[in-house]
Amino acid sequence: MFPQQCGMNHCQNDMNGPNTMNSASNNCNGCPRPQPVVAPKKVCVSNQVTPVAQPVICPIECRRVNHCMYYPVYYPQFEQTFMNVPFNQF
Repeated sequence: MFPQQCGMNHCQNDMNGPNTMNSASNNCNGCPRPQPVVAPKKVCVSNQVTPVAQPVICPIECRRVNHCMYYPVYYPQFEQTFMNVPFNQF
């Protein structure tokens, strides 16, 4: 995979050189440090139920029904009449 040979003998011989395992480049005798393999992301799903009030419209019609009930009311009605009677027949 890599064109250069990477063996323990090469690293041990150059331990005090510029390409040591403790150097900033972190390589061993010119061999690149392996890059991490990134696996696909695993998505963990936890289901949660959150109650949310949903308005339900219930139409209610209030109706006032007026029933008429008749009852009698008596009003006196006076009538004036005149009679002519002779004085002695009374």
